[in-house]
Amino acid sequence: MGNHQRNWIWGRHAVMESLRAHQWLPDELHLAPEVLDSNILREATRRAQSSGITTHEETAESLTQLCHARDHQGLVARMPEFPYCSLDILDKHPDNSQKFALVLDRIHDPFNFGSILRSADLFGVSTVLIGEREQVGVTSHVARSSAGAVNFLKICRVPNLCEASQRLIDTNYQLIAATEKSSTPPSRIDFQRPTAIVIGNEGTGIDPDLLKLATATCTIPQSGHIDSLNAAVAAGILCYEVARQRTPSDP
Repeated sequence: MGNHQRNWIWGRHAVMESLRAHQWLPDELHLAPEVLDSNILREATRRAQSSGITTHEETAESLTQLCHARDHQGLVARMPEFPYCSLDILDKHPDNSQKFALVLDRIHDPFNFGSILRSADLFGVSTVLIGEREQVGVTSHVARSSAGAVNFLKICRVPNLCEASQRLIDTNYQLIAATEKSSTPPSRIDFQRPTAIVIGNEGTGIDPDLLKLATATCTIPQSGHIDSLNAAVAAGILCYEVARQRTPSDP
């Protein structure tokens, strides 16, 4: 992806969630009234004005030239750098069993990363840890594939994932590594406790030093011919299992 596109997000989900969440607000907003639903146009304009964001009404073709994409749906926003959180956010969370984090080890594909974030928000993850090296950051493609979930998660970008993971353990998280080397299905893990799940690189899996820190491991049972799951699919299944265990059963 070119450097130009890194500064822009586009599409109704990505742009509107950015305006609604107030976590990663645009520097400026470009709208094409000719292709926008009138309600979306009014809401986007109102939210931008209340946040002091400069707005520009333009043609759909002008927006295409801005973001170098035709699927903008009439909304394009120029974004600042994504506001990654400090790891100190862990100290501000209440000490209860519902704490849930993801540790992503060298996820390269922006669509995988965005899909993981979408599942994370859907199933109750509060914090996502990523490394600074060999890891895609929050880009326009990540924001779009997350359907705006980047705006509702605390994403921490840290220089050393092992040290950050040890800090999770020190603050009473169990660190569960998802690896095909395990023989334990996720249904046998007690996810009622504060939990951080480690998802490894799409090709090489979890770094050995990080894997050694895990307090337990699990693997998703499979019966097909392919011997591994896509990282985003695996993350979605594991996040669902955590949410399932934490959802009260009907009496």
